[in-house]
Amino acid sequence: MTPQKQSQMTNEILQGNLVKLMFKLSIPGILGMLLLGLNNFTDILFAGQLIGKTAVAGISLALPLTNILTGFALLVGVGSASVLSRAIGSGDIKTQSKIFGNLIVMSLVISFFITIISYSFGEELITFMGGTGEVASAGAQYFKTYMLGSVFFILAVASSQIIKSEGRIRLATIFAGIFVIVNLILDFIFISVFHWGIQGVALATVIARVVFSIVILTYFISGKSSIPVNPKNFVLAVDLLPAILSVGISALLTQVMGLIQSFVVFKSISHYGTQNDIAFFGATVTLTSLAYIPSNGFTQALQPVIGINYGAKNYDRLKKAYLTFLNGGITVLTLFWLPLQLSPNTFLSWLLPEAAFTSNDFLNFRILCLLIPIMPLVFLGATLFQSLGKGKIVTIIILLKSLFLFIPIVLIFSKLMAITGIYYGILMTDILVIFIALILILIEFEHLTKMQLKA
Repeated sequence: MTPQKQSQMTNEILQGNLVKLMFKLSIPGILGMLLLGLNNFTDILFAGQLIGKTAVAGISLALPLTNILTGFALLVGVGSASVLSRAIGSGDIKTQSKIFGNLIVMSLVISFFITIISYSFGEELITFMGGTGEVASAGAQYFKTYMLGSVFFILAVASSQIIKSEGRIRLATIFAGIFVIVNLILDFIFISVFHWGIQGVALATVIARVVFSIVILTYFISGKSSIPVNPKNFVLAVDLLPAILSVGISALLTQVMGLIQSFVVFKSISHYGTQNDIAFFGATVTLTSLAYIPSNGFTQALQPVIGINYGAKNYDRLKKAYLTFLNGGITVLTLFWLPLQLSPNTFLSWLLPEAAFTSNDFLNFRILCLLIPIMPLVFLGATLFQSLGKGKIVTIIILLKSLFLFIPIVLIFSKLMAITGIYYGILMTDILVIFIALILILIEFEHLTKMQLKA
């Protein structure tokens, strides 16, 4: 992006019509997140249609573990994007010039250790999640192969966050589209032609990530990015680490706590149910995650708007931007939520074509989907605090939710109501988190109002 184009985008974020800006940034953001979300969906879809229920259960156990990799990628990417967007808003060129080189070094170091640990202990980790027999074997094959591409995953995801923080969400969507297309083609070839089974599903994702990271790195190295990129600056920027980590750790903890929550759920399902219940929960989570993707698109679009306006001290506009994007997110998610509530059998049959669903299965599915329309309040709230550089608030919410709400509530409900209790426990936790997030956002808005008056 040329300096003139970046200046035009920055001015639009600072002064343009917020509704038009929301559509301009959110639509490609939603498409991009849908494309990336289709990766896990197509993996399970191919596994369910062409391999079998055991493969679906194995991937369902492995995916929460792969979220740790996502967490570290977001640690680097979200933290760097928050610092960069505020630097753009305040005109801090020195900070901008350090961002990309620091991102490269952090990604390489982190991925080195993750690859060694995950490959060495893949079987133990899947067993730890509750896998046994053929399901554990399938899950370990998928997980160990998937994690071999750790370095390309972190580089691609973290760099993509930087592109979005520039306001170039449409370009990030195009890059995501390349990844998904490559993955989809390779899934079909590796499973239907080469018959590599579940390992082929994981290998397709790894190769697609390689292509994804090469395309993104070429964008930066070729000088098309608005931020300065110089190989001489490919060093660890120690002075930026506190600001990056204070925000990025909250993104990492989201994934880590998600893994802990998945561990509690799968252990509970293994205790009260069967391998079929594991496959059903995996399919349910996959579909609900797909419905949440538009909300993630809104959060990606909101981040540069919040960060740049905060850097420019436009606090009133910042609040209006949050509310505008929140209304848009609730509207879009409601449109995704209605079909899931009205016809769960249609969507579940895509992933588990041979399963015979009961009325209790449909009840559990609807319970897990119930709060989808209002969850943007929480997701966009997290983006608000991260973009302001207040990742500690997000960290507190995450720890409170996982350790003090989710785990005890799910364990108590599952003891009282078995499998259905797990779903009710998740629902109750989300209700409490929504109220907590609402209170904290209102407090932050009051603080921003005082800052605007001082300014």
